[in-house]
Amino acid sequence: MMDALVTARNVAKSYCQQTALDDISVEVPRAHITGLIGPDGAGKSSFMKIILGLTGADGGSLEFLPREGPAVSVCFDTAGGRTDQRAYVRRHVGYMSEVFSLYSDLSVEENLLFSFRIHKGSDYRSRAEWLYAFNRLEGFANTRAGALSGGMKQKLALSCALMHDPELLVLDEPTTGVDPLSRREFWSILKELKNMGVTIMVSTPYMEEALGCDRIVLMHKARVLESGTPFDLLDRFPGLLLEIPVREGAPQLLRRAVSDLFPHFPVYLSGRNVRVMLPGDGERERACSTLSKNISQSLKPVTVLPGLEDLFLVRVHEGGGQ
Repeated sequence: MMDALVTARNVAKSYCQQTALDDISVEVPRAHITGLIGPDGAGKSSFMKIILGLTGADGGSLEFLPREGPAVSVCFDTAGGRTDQRAYVRRHVGYMSEVFSLYSDLSVEENLLFSFRIHKGSDYRSRAEWLYAFNRLEGFANTRAGALSGGMKQKLALSCALMHDPELLVLDEPTTGVDPLSRREFWSILKELKNMGVTIMVSTPYMEEALGCDRIVLMHKARVLESGTPFDLLDRFPGLLLEIPVREGAPQLLRRAVSDLFPHFPVYLSGRNVRVMLPGDGERERACSTLSKNISQSLKPVTVLPGLEDLFLVRVHEGGGQ
């Protein structure tokens, strides 16, 4: 049985008759990195806001099982437990928003001190010195937050979120707009935190970042498409993936032509190449023959191993989405 710090069951949320979350059930294992993966509008931020108690849900329930103290249960159908949830979040949860939301006119030190006082932490100097070293912020104490680079701003925001030693860290698309080198360093820091026992829930639109998670939740249009470890999900890929290299011409035209030939199979672009998922290996010869006969004999389809982006696109196709 999974040792979950947070369990969400059948959570639903709408804004002005627009569905944001449709019967979402998610488990966040203790001392793991759980990734909410999906494009803008998938429902990732809405789900995080409900976990944080920033907004309520229209139905469903939450349960927190802290390492110390009693369990916290929230039932959105009756509005029970919301006060206990807010108290738990204030003491035990760190949050980093998608947009840099610290005080740009304050120094790094002043932002850390402000966060410490807001969360009523203990032993500021000891905690601040550890965070300066851990997040590689030494030498920036007197620098205004607004003068930091994008990567350094993310480290400062993370440090403020960690100021009160939370057991759960909630990060909403923390690497959006950050250069690749800073993104890699940020994820290295997250893995160190996980190894220290911190539970992390992070959202991202980047499929390549999903491989850094212990468990991922693929989301699209307010629903969970699939969840599990990255490698378990790839093992569940439902067919054979054929890739058709495009050596000349517009890839979009070839994709449209292939889609017309295989209207019931997922067909999509991968870079400049076209990919089509077949139900099984027995379809390969028939598909190659159909492509050669109806499009061009020069096409040379090859079988490729699927990635998480392939799985996501196939699941979206199965659900009738775009």
